[in-house]
Amino acid sequence: MDKLLTTLLFTSILFSTTYAQNHNCSSFAFRNNQIFATCIPLPVLNSVLHWTYYPNKHTVDLAYRHGGVPNTDWVAWGLNIDGTMMIGSQCLVAFRNSSGEIHAYTSPVSSYSTQLTEGALSFNVPRIGAEYSNNEFIIFATLELPAGRTSFSQAWQNGGVSGQVLTAHAQSGDNLRSFGSVDFANGL
Repeated sequence: MDKLLTTLLFTSILFSTTYAQNHNCSSFAFRNNQIFATCIPLPVLNSVLHWTYYPNKHTVDLAYRHGGVPNTDWVAWGLNIDGTMMIGSQCLVAFRNSSGEIHAYTSPVSSYSTQLTEGALSFNVPRIGAEYSNNEFIIFATLELPAGRTSFSQAWQNGGVSGQVLTAHAQSGDNLRSFGSVDFANGL
């Protein structure tokens, strides 16, 4: 019994250390050689947010990384302009479509029964794209932030895809804790 407990503890520490090393903000190299000024590991769902804020244009270039997911899942990251969690989030979404290509698009969330359908957000997103490699989706985007603000609530998720329909994310555990705040100007 002690040997099993020691093995489990060692495996847990090894996995945590490996995850932390693989998600190190300062050393991650994007395939497109893009470099971001700031990044934060998000507390759950193997996610990291990288960004560069341009105060003169009030825009943000960002990369949202979501690891540990199969290419049959969808991932999403969004800002909530007026609330704190999912309802009202303005999302960036990516999944592998039936042609085998990674499809990235925007989706406003107005109810808990959303299927993350494509639609315009309450702010402009002039550029969005995504890739999938090594069990990780990465969404790249440029956001034109709402006037006078740099601090927002954020939420991130993943779930399955059935055909071309994005199914609901898990309703327990870390999937219900995947929200927080971000300040693009102050790096928090």
